Amino acid sequence: MMKYITFFFIALSILNAQSVEFPLIWKFTTGDNSEYKNPSFDDSQWSEIAVPGQWETGGFANYDGYAWYRVSFSVPRNLLKQELYLLLAKVDDIDAAYLNGTLVGSTGKFPPVNESAWNLQRAYKIPKGLLKEQNTLAVRVYDGGGPGGILAGGLGIFTKKEYIAELNLGPAPKRSYYKLTTSNGLIAAVYDAKKNIVETVLPHIFQAYDSGKTVSAFVRSIRPAGIGKPLSVSYDGNTHVIKTAYKDLSIYYFAPFTTNEKIFYAVIRGKEEIIEPVTFEFSHSGTNPVVKFALRPYADGIVERYFLFTFADTLENNIPAAEQAAGRISTSPASLVDDEVTFMKHIFVSCTIPSSLSKKERDVVEQSIAVLKMSQVGESEIFPDARGQILASLPPGVWNIAWVRDGRYSIGAMARLGMFTEAKRALRFMLTAPSNHYKNFIFQEGKDHGIGVDYQISVCRYFGNGGEESDFNAQGPNIEIDGFGLCLSALEEYVHFSNDTAFVRQWNDVITSRIADPILHCIDSTGLIRAESGPWERHLPGKHYTYTSASCAAGLFQFAQLQSAMDLPSQQYLEATGRLKNSIVKRLVYKNEFVKGNDEGVSPSEHEFMDGQTFEGFANGVLTDKRLFLSHMKAYDKELRVADPQRGYLRINSPDWYESQEWIFLDARIATAQIRFGNTKEARRLLNWITNQSALNYNLIPEMYGKTNAAYEGAIPMVGFGAGAYLLALFDLYRGI
Repeated sequence: MMKYITFFFIALSILNAQSVEFPLIWKFTTGDNSEYKNPSFDDSQWSEIAVPGQWETGGFANYDGYAWYRVSFSVPRNLLKQELYLLLAKVDDIDAAYLNGTLVGSTGKFPPVNESAWNLQRAYKIPKGLLKEQNTLAVRVYDGGGPGGILAGGLGIFTKKEYIAELNLGPAPKRSYYKLTTSNGLIAAVYDAKKNIVETVLPHIFQAYDSGKTVSAFVRSIRPAGIGKPLSVSYDGNTHVIKTAYKDLSIYYFAPFTTNEKIFYAVIRGKEEIIEPVTFEFSHSGTNPVVKFALRPYADGIVERYFLFTFADTLENNIPAAEQAAGRISTSPASLVDDEVTFMKHIFVSCTIPSSLSKKERDVVEQSIAVLKMSQVGESEIFPDARGQILASLPPGVWNIAWVRDGRYSIGAMARLGMFTEAKRALRFMLTAPSNHYKNFIFQEGKDHGIGVDYQISVCRYFGNGGEESDFNAQGPNIEIDGFGLCLSALEEYVHFSNDTAFVRQWNDVITSRIADPILHCIDSTGLIRAESGPWERHLPGKHYTYTSASCAAGLFQFAQLQSAMDLPSQQYLEATGRLKNSIVKRLVYKNEFVKGNDEGVSPSEHEFMDGQTFEGFANGVLTDKRLFLSHMKAYDKELRVADPQRGYLRINSPDWYESQEWIFLDARIATAQIRFGNTKEARRLLNWITNQSALNYNLIPEMYGKTNAAYEGAIPMVGFGAGAYLLALFDLYRGI
């Protein structure tokens, strides 16, 4: 049951632009019954759940199947005759929406067809005369696996004008994202600028402890009461500190790096008589949050009032730390807000950043550095094996999970920047995290799909506790081998920029026997890395993917160079590199024109035959033939480039929504490939496109841009496939490869 706490209640103004804003808490039940759509149905015994939000973090962990939502709301009489639209955010996986008992829209197909539409914004035109002053919305939802529920996106009743604005139907670049995340590597919070509300505060930055338990927020819906909408919202100086500025005061939200605490801070700064009546209301479920207060003078009659949110659960008790922090703040001569901003700005100063960047580029670079820093699990995390892992996305992005693949580009960017402590911690995590669970794996057909020898790098990703995870579906797990080569590339880049050869010598036995040698073991009779799940996680039985062989070839080559420079054995790795390169050219180049996505592909009409992941072979230096590169670009421009000339590339030309959007990772890697082959003009065009979009969206980089409207889509903010890949490409542009 959701609980509510209000410190000082003042009637709230409507903060959103839409005509009708739904309540934050809805009625909810699992199961399926058509009676639930009727307005007269008695839902008083149902549970309550925060909307938007996942079932898994709302008290229904590991539930898949049918569920229903119900919410009551009023509509001003003057709107009833207007053209109105229901926006229902993104629903994972399938929904049917009933207004006052009448079906107004459905997206996806319910079982037995079971066609997911998990990442599509729901938008339904409301028939005239259906709405009344008092209304009931009932939503039937089916989730087939993984996270489920009414997730992020436009939510409410909108006029036609507001509907067009909300769905970002105008030309890009444009503002299309409104959420800011703050984290210190230990906890994370998400602020919604449209609603002026901290949606969630999470006790860990990762998504799941293990296969049986996801991470749930310890406090939700933190809203300043009675002060209206802020004049501006931003990251303070591109840091992790969120600043909301009002006429006579400012509110700052952050998780602190300087004190290394699992405490979320909301700090009001202004004249004492102005901020004294301002407070927060919030809700929570499960764990009771603990709230402490502190007041301190700031300067020139300005004071700061601190609200400290923390928790105690079965794993850890942060109450004593919050009590000490409140006492410390009250007597401290320094502002913790200023200390946090200074902390992150010091990191910016210590990083090696090209001096010739434009102001926009510099802002995106700094914010990307902050994202990298926020996305790495801190050294005080209660799970020792988790420390140092880098997430693929921060919340609210759904990929707040540590993938090897995403981590490679984050580590590479950290090495280029001179963030050597962070890069080393990430590598140490990969070299020590529990793995080797898929040395052997026999699935339904009786074939062993395992790596076949002892290995260290996860075949997919990591749980929050640091253990190896492999995403399962009906075809079995993902067993991926590209991460082995990617880890070697990240290692070499760290040593190249840091000169920390002692790290390689310390870990060389593990690196050679459990990373490099397993790559050699996985080269089959084709001369390529054997069939596996590939970069897009295709599960078993897999294919011979170009990205995997190209990534392993690059990793082995870089590792061989590193070994040779340190007078360590390298010849077998050089020979394997040559074999992989030759086989890529022999088997994966189609009619001497372009590189296809996998060895099994026969015709360009096949799914994944022309696949954006093929650019990695050119970006990482495995494929060096300029004629082939130009021919490849010509073919892929025709197939995967978005029609708008200023935009970038789709992942795959596919009817699947997720596959067929513009991927920022691909834009950045294609930019790096263009630089390698001397086409800096095209590389700059691609990077300018990312920079200009980011500049309008808090300098954050998303997973994707929508194919039709270039709006931010997918997981946001994206880390390795966003900030990391962008930084690598931009620095290649300014410094050369």
